[in-house]
Amino acid sequence: MSWRALFGLGAAVLAVSFGAPLARMTDAAPLAVAMWRMCLSVAFLLPLVTLRGGWSVPPRHRPAAILAGILLGLHFGLWIPSLWLTSVSASVVLVTTSPCGCCCCRRGSWGRRSAVEPGEFRVGADRCRDHRGGDLTLSPKALLGDGMALAAAGCMAGYLVVGKKLRSELSLASYLAVVYGGAAVVLIGAVAVLRVAPWPASRGAWLPLIGLAVGPTLTGHSLLNWALAHTQAYRVNLTVLLEPVLASFWTWLFVGEAPPLHVVPGAALVISALALECLPAAKRS
Repeated sequence: MSWRALFGLGAAVLAVSFGAPLARMTDAAPLAVAMWRMCLSVAFLLPLVTLRGGWSVPPRHRPAAILAGILLGLHFGLWIPSLWLTSVSASVVLVTTSPCGCCCCRRGSWGRRSAVEPGEFRVGADRCRDHRGGDLTLSPKALLGDGMALAAAGCMAGYLVVGKKLRSELSLASYLAVVYGGAAVVLIGAVAVLRVAPWPASRGAWLPLIGLAVGPTLTGHSLLNWALAHTQAYRVNLTVLLEPVLASFWTWLFVGEAPPLHVVPGAALVISALALECLPAAKRS
């Protein structure tokens, strides 16, 4: 991996790590938060894409681009509501398990992945304890949130695999226009069918929604898609594993949901494993 790709991935993960705390800070229905995140992203992206003629996608690529948009919409439609059902640490850890499939196909990276997984478990282990650090909990509400986060991880894995194939032939602007637009349509449809209140409950809720669009989506996810054309998809997936570490910290700082102390060794293990995967490759470039 080149230093350019490594820097882009680092900036992407930093940006997407603000997604969970910004969503939790928004005074709106969770599914509506997902919808506005994508709708505002498309609105901000529209002028640039129109000027560059980015809406034009060759017919042979349209089915795959539409599929990527549907998968991205399902990802956000499942994951953002999960943040209200289970802890942020648990949700973000589970939603970043998508690299498993990619790494199973690469024998050389499996050892590093096996080193990352215990770190992920330690970061998210507070899901299994109550606020006093006591006995295991099996709340149906939390289990539902965990299941939704896992399903969102599956959608993200498919989205990145499809995106890797498309990004080698489409410009970034063209790809983002179709994918973000498709995700917005999926989420608008979900809000309408499920009769979710679409509007935020207060004017102040628009600020974190705009932040979600500009930071985690237009900056973070756009850089992840850029990286797909410059490095392997499994490395993009692996780098995203740093998100739970950062998201847990931001959520503690801005929302007040403090992670337990056992997150610290887990975070150190995740960072060390990612360094083993990325840094030697960058030095060889």
